[in-house]
Amino acid sequence: MMVPAILSRYPACRKVLDRYGLKGCGGPLGPAETLEFFARAHRVDEARLIRELEEAAQEVPAASLAYSPGPADTIYRRFFKAGIATMFTFGCVLGGINLAIMAARHELASLDMRAITWAHAHAQVAGWVTFFVMGFAYQAIPRFKFTSLWGPRLAVWSLPVMAVALTLRTLADIWIANPAWSVTGRIAGAVETAVVALFAWIITKTIRKSTQPSEPYEKFLFAALAWMVAAFAFDLWIFTKSGSIGGYKPWVQFIGLWDAPWRDAQLLGFAGGMILGVSQRFLPFIYGFREVPARTSRMVFYLWNLSVGGNILAYSMLIRTRRPVWGIALELSIFGLFAAMAVLVRAFRLFSARVEADRSLPFLRAAFGWALVALALFALLPAYTAARHVVFSHAYFGGYRHAFTVGFISMMIVGVSSKIVPVLGGLDPRQVRSLRVAFWLLNVGNGMRVLFQILTDTQAWAFPVMAVSAWVEVTGLTIWAVDLWRSMNHAPESRTISGQVSIDAQTKVADVIDCHPETRLVFLRFGFTLIDNPVARRVFARSISIEQACRLKHVDCTEFLAALRASVHVSVPAPNVLIHISAGAGPS
Repeated sequence: MMVPAILSRYPACRKVLDRYGLKGCGGPLGPAETLEFFARAHRVDEARLIRELEEAAQEVPAASLAYSPGPADTIYRRFFKAGIATMFTFGCVLGGINLAIMAARHELASLDMRAITWAHAHAQVAGWVTFFVMGFAYQAIPRFKFTSLWGPRLAVWSLPVMAVALTLRTLADIWIANPAWSVTGRIAGAVETAVVALFAWIITKTIRKSTQPSEPYEKFLFAALAWMVAAFAFDLWIFTKSGSIGGYKPWVQFIGLWDAPWRDAQLLGFAGGMILGVSQRFLPFIYGFREVPARTSRMVFYLWNLSVGGNILAYSMLIRTRRPVWGIALELSIFGLFAAMAVLVRAFRLFSARVEADRSLPFLRAAFGWALVALALFALLPAYTAARHVVFSHAYFGGYRHAFTVGFISMMIVGVSSKIVPVLGGLDPRQVRSLRVAFWLLNVGNGMRVLFQILTDTQAWAFPVMAVSAWVEVTGLTIWAVDLWRSMNHAPESRTISGQVSIDAQTKVADVIDCHPETRLVFLRFGFTLIDNPVARRVFARSISIEQACRLKHVDCTEFLAALRASVHVSVPAPNVLIHISAGAGPS
């Protein structure tokens, strides 16, 4: 049965579904998903869930069970919209303009572009990535842990505070030479750090108050939260320190010493660690990928986090001492990152398992593919610089970093949001649009950026092609963002399903089976075996009436209608009558 059908016919079942994480998702009737999917996604034993629902279905629903969403039920929308707004202002759009200027100059490392480059980078990390991470965590973590969000009003009010601080801090990067903006930037950076620390506290308190046993993926979340707070504190220090730097040589030394560790803490420690953790809870139970064994998860956890720390330490010592041993340690750390990612991908069977396909799945597979490409490029950086007889290549390193930030991090944001937002908004999967064009634009644009940026080391003609790649990506992101915004603005239907469909000759087959799942046995008894075929139910059952179906199967329509009506009549709940709620495969 579909969740909306259950809640419509048996309202008292809401208390059971809420206990296992429904809590306002999808509106008054819940998301348009089967009970089977709900059980898997929320990691509930299916037999126990059905037993509890059958018991609840016979009760008279209490007034307190009425749908009354609280501030935590739709909190993701505010943060996701803030992330999209950031992308179209200081994020990807500003990055595209910045790249066009660099391409026109045929120069990727111009010091006079440093301020606008750092402003763009800050908006991407502290806005685009952070807003989506916070929105997803506030919405999903309580449901993962069968509990409620701790301090929901604090979480809601942290968004406008963070948005104002982000705007001021980003503008301060551009005008840091102005003393007033320098002070403003420091205050805004301190506020950002405080909001992030509050976020980490709220998520930690939410997990701790759950009665559910801890799971391996939670270690990734706690580590990522620690990296997040450290990265924002480091960012504040960088901004404060950079206000006192002047002259070409001091700037080059400062950037060379601190830029790589700073970005590694943000991208590898915070964003990368968060994605690796959430994926272990999300991919197996939402899509049906293989669940990562606890031992493998622990190995990936330590390998990834030790490699991030080793990467930061080894790079810092290499820059200061120039000793080859630190270069070897740095390369080993990078190989550790690649190995951790490869082990996790193999544990999921990400590219080989047959799972439930939908529009978001290609983005998720592409994201992990780009992660492996990016880390391979990172590991091959010494070989590239040695082959070109240079100490460092801004073009090559920028190509690696873009492959990781856009290819992995942003592709995961697009994929995960495209899956969960329609579900949370109560949209039927048939109501959402395909994102195939957005998928190809993002991947082609990202591939162009990585390839042609590296080629700018030797080919002048590659600069304009590299610049165009940014707008290919922005176009893809625009298609996705418009679709997501519409989905978030969708008002879940509050109408009742039961009783709306009259069973007569002209009623569509799918409408009958959706509103009255108990009629499935009647369909089977009369020979309509395709009713259990998901494709047939999605395609054919929605286009033919009962009369047409009877004609095709040479079934007496009057007799069949009488049997359908009888099955619906006898299934109405009554005292001491067992209610049969099914988790069988329905349309999804």
